[in-house]
Amino acid sequence: MATRRKRNLLDAALAESHSAICVLDGERRLRFFSAGMHLQTGFDAEDVEGLVCSSPVPANATPIDLLTSALSPSIEVADGQLQSINTVLPRKNGSSVNVRLTFVPVLDGEGGVARIVVTSETSAVGKGLGASMSQKLHAEITALRIEFRRRFSDHSFLGRCSQIKVALQQAELLKNAACGFSIVGPSGSGRRHLAKLIHVAGNENESSLVPLDCRLLTTEQVRDSLRVIRRLAASQKKASHQVAGTLVLVEGDRCPREVQQWILENLTEEALGIRLVSTSETSLAKSVEEGWVMPDFNRLFCSVEIQLPPLHERGDDIKLLVQHFIQDCQRNLETSAEAISSEALDALQFYRWPGNVRELQGVIAEACQNSFDRELSEQDLPFSFNVGMDAQQLPGLPEATEQSLDGILQRFEIDVIQKTLSTCRNNKAEAARRLGMTRPKLYRRMKTLGIADEE
Repeated sequence: MATRRKRNLLDAALAESHSAICVLDGERRLRFFSAGMHLQTGFDAEDVEGLVCSSPVPANATPIDLLTSALSPSIEVADGQLQSINTVLPRKNGSSVNVRLTFVPVLDGEGGVARIVVTSETSAVGKGLGASMSQKLHAEITALRIEFRRRFSDHSFLGRCSQIKVALQQAELLKNAACGFSIVGPSGSGRRHLAKLIHVAGNENESSLVPLDCRLLTTEQVRDSLRVIRRLAASQKKASHQVAGTLVLVEGDRCPREVQQWILENLTEEALGIRLVSTSETSLAKSVEEGWVMPDFNRLFCSVEIQLPPLHERGDDIKLLVQHFIQDCQRNLETSAEAISSEALDALQFYRWPGNVRELQGVIAEACQNSFDRELSEQDLPFSFNVGMDAQQLPGLPEATEQSLDGILQRFEIDVIQKTLSTCRNNKAEAARRLGMTRPKLYRRMKTLGIADEE
């Protein structure tokens, strides 16, 4: 996962851990205070979260002031260096505890310190660099796992329209089932997110979810990847996370037929424990009729078909998603935006969103970076969105009507006969000669084609 997301990852709680851990943001503000820290110091999370950890201690310092001072990172840590120190942490009851603090800076995508993970140990275990690196890896892996589960929890797929409610009900039924299923909807509508949500909530959530894009990868690349997946699934010596519990065929309706046959022959064994999922813009049943998909391949996914609507059909869900993305930007980006103006929201709801939810997320992220106020305005909306709005209001090109070959040939024949008659000044005998037919045959053809006889 990209390093720029780690601020969000480490804020996600490490909450399942009982270790003495706290998390500071780039401004040294306490963002997380674990249950283990509470046991060490007696302070509750609500007592300290949001406070800035700074070294200077006021003359009338309280125990909380002493705690935030002890947790203040040094300049070296702020520059991205690991550091371990022996110190004393004050307790809420007035006593103190000797600890060893390890400061683990987590960098963002630009090399700056986004978060600082502080681990507290009451013993001197882990003084060496190896222990510090181990702590760093443990903290980051734990945070990644928790964040993954948080991002794809039951409440992570937002929507209140009837179509989304039906889709979420279907997802609930599929969580602990083993059957394959398909998710049908336009690109950017949340198909992969919903597949991950079902995987994370299921019985095989310790295994991996593997997406394979059938349009971007060549036939050989897809087949080579599937061979590796099968080999790992058949091995008894691999850790659970190295095994594919769910295989998502992205744009499964365009999976090459030879790959479809390979899957039918090699990945449908129940002992492998691989759940097959397809995401596509059109139903697999329709693709069977068009000859893209083999009937037996379609049966692997036909147990349940979840339909996701395009964003412009979801009504007030746009407002719900906009606020969610603004809150997400507050965690991941330096932005002052907290809400959106009614005028900007009206513009977003008027737009057709060809890129669906994915496009909306990108527009809000760019608008938050453009904004210097607490409320996003129309002026903050990016140039790409305004261009799309202008293009949406232009008159569309006339749709080309479907034409059969017989119709095209007939119109061409009428045009040739009419032009020949015009050139011959409506002399049928001369026109027939030039067209290589007899005069009676020309008369019969003109009658069949509906060409009026000017005589």
